[in-house]
Amino acid sequence: MDIIKRLLNFYGSLNIYYRLLPFLLLYSCICIVFAKNVPVDDEGRYLWFATNLLNGFYSPPYPDINLWNGPGYPVLLASLIYLKIPLLGLRLLNAFLLYFSLVISYKTLNLFSTNRNSFLFTSIIGLYFPIFEVLPQIMTESLTWFLISLVIFLFLKNHTHRSISWKLILLASFSIAYLAMTKVIFGYVILLMLLISVFVFVIPKFRQSVIKSTLIFLFSLFFCLPWLIYTHSLTEKFFYWTNSAGMSLYTMSSPYANELGDWFHTNELQQNSNHKVFIDSISILNSLQRDEAYTLAAINNIKEHKKKYLSNWLANVGRLLFSYPFSYEEQTINTFWTIIPNMFLIVIIVFAFAIGIKHREIFTVGWILLFLFISIYLFGCTFVSAFRRMFYVTVPFWVYFISYVYSSIVLPKIKQH
Repeated sequence: MDIIKRLLNFYGSLNIYYRLLPFLLLYSCICIVFAKNVPVDDEGRYLWFATNLLNGFYSPPYPDINLWNGPGYPVLLASLIYLKIPLLGLRLLNAFLLYFSLVISYKTLNLFSTNRNSFLFTSIIGLYFPIFEVLPQIMTESLTWFLISLVIFLFLKNHTHRSISWKLILLASFSIAYLAMTKVIFGYVILLMLLISVFVFVIPKFRQSVIKSTLIFLFSLFFCLPWLIYTHSLTEKFFYWTNSAGMSLYTMSSPYANELGDWFHTNELQQNSNHKVFIDSISILNSLQRDEAYTLAAINNIKEHKKKYLSNWLANVGRLLFSYPFSYEEQTINTFWTIIPNMFLIVIIVFAFAIGIKHREIFTVGWILLFLFISIYLFGCTFVSAFRRMFYVTVPFWVYFISYVYSSIVLPKIKQH
């Protein structure tokens, strides 16, 4: 027992980078064991965009424009491909992104909690096993997880400083902008958060408390301008982020009784009798025209079938949080991979939220704005065909939130008794 105690004390005294190395080993093993030898599913698209960047362009010119996703992840991949990093190395990048996100998580939790509790809650984040399914894949989720962790740390760090730190503000702004370049839905979140910050800023009573957030979101939008200028040069459309939204909104708005608003691939839509005529009619259009056609059809579906869209929306919330239900699919035991951990997490979040509302005076402006930032993102995801991985990437924030409520309210009350 004495040896074990000494080992534990030695481990606890190590730098956090060393203490979290077992997670890096775990993540690396998952990547190596489950790695594919060839690109699968969406991996080919990200690699294609990365290759385009190395060849001096991103999207092909009009009329073959392809802006299916932002350049954040392809830029990172392009730098590694340029260095001749093999496919397995690109997959292992995810292990390092999640590992460094845990380091950031520990530093974030340490802003308001003890070293012991910070490590405990960091370990909970690191053991959130649903995220493991995307670890071996060349997908954006690990990068998004890392960026959200970084954004939260920098945002809270900004609000712990009494004076304005331009370095912290610019770092937070750039991180949020890069997040938008990786997941373009955050581009709309930035705009809404800027409007909220400006609205509060004009009220003299709250001006001092939101001046930093106003600057952060203003500079975030500024850092996004190169992408928006580029998309405008291709499409002649303002504030145009992607041409993938229309299709997702269309599948979400499906008015057919046997469909629940989940996403379908173009080939699946073409083979589906409910959609074949429409898909055939727009197949001759270019990518921008198809995006517009999908959007118009979706708006028409929503107007004419409001109750069905509401039903699809409720199903979409289920898919976002619990990966259930899906159209034309029998559920398997694999669904429990998401349902079980998220069931516990959602219940704890609800309890923490209820406690937080009762003791709302403990929440700083920084916390309130971060809560809005994440909530607006998740709420936005519910209006297009959502995937469970869209919720996965917000888990660091929810664990921070739970830890903050525990450290600021629950733990002091326990000590009082």
